[in-house]
Amino acid sequence: MCHTRLWSGQGALVAGESFYRSEMALRRILPESVKRVLRLGRLAVQPVPPRAPQIPQAQLEGCQLLTDRIEMLRRLPQGGIVAEIGTYEGDFARAILDIMAPEKLLLADITFSLCRADVLADPRVERHEGLSVPFLASRADAGFDMIYVDADHRYEAVRADAAAAASKVKPGGYLIFNDFARIIRPGFGVLGVHQAVCEFAAASGWPVAFFCLEGEALYDIALRRPE
Repeated sequence: MCHTRLWSGQGALVAGESFYRSEMALRRILPESVKRVLRLGRLAVQPVPPRAPQIPQAQLEGCQLLTDRIEMLRRLPQGGIVAEIGTYEGDFARAILDIMAPEKLLLADITFSLCRADVLADPRVERHEGLSVPFLASRADAGFDMIYVDADHRYEAVRADAAAAASKVKPGGYLIFNDFARIIRPGFGVLGVHQAVCEFAAASGWPVAFFCLEGEALYDIALRRPE
């Protein structure tokens, strides 16, 4: 490969990560009223995404409907190697540690400045600061028993996370997405998780193992990689 092209690609990746870090830091300190105005502005310029494809009925036959994502953790296999992509304050990471008792929990986020100290101090936790796709690309194939995706909720980002994570899940392991919703409304902007996950499920054929309810209709959906 041409060294100039390689350097250029690395430079673009560093610039993209730097911009995303700045965006996330700004979003976390802005008052909610300001964030709502920004979401409205983005909603005005973003095109409405196309209708998501149906997940074939055959992939839904064994799905368990659960009251919430905590109940899902109780039904997932204990131990193993787990990753959470996007941990924010670390509350769900704490639940993973307490309920699933993984051998190792890898956390990937753009910053851990808001993450609870008891999670970061847990000897089973390995933190990786940076963008999700490069982190996933750096891991060995079939190395995870479960990957939980809760990072950037825009369609393109979720689609990229799904593509990067798929080969990293062990056969029989789980790829789980938070906020499985299609939202196009004032105050929230556009969430593309539903569209990206439906496309991935329909194309891959992975069966849906769990569907978890949530009070704001921001559901969790768990796909299981075929054996």
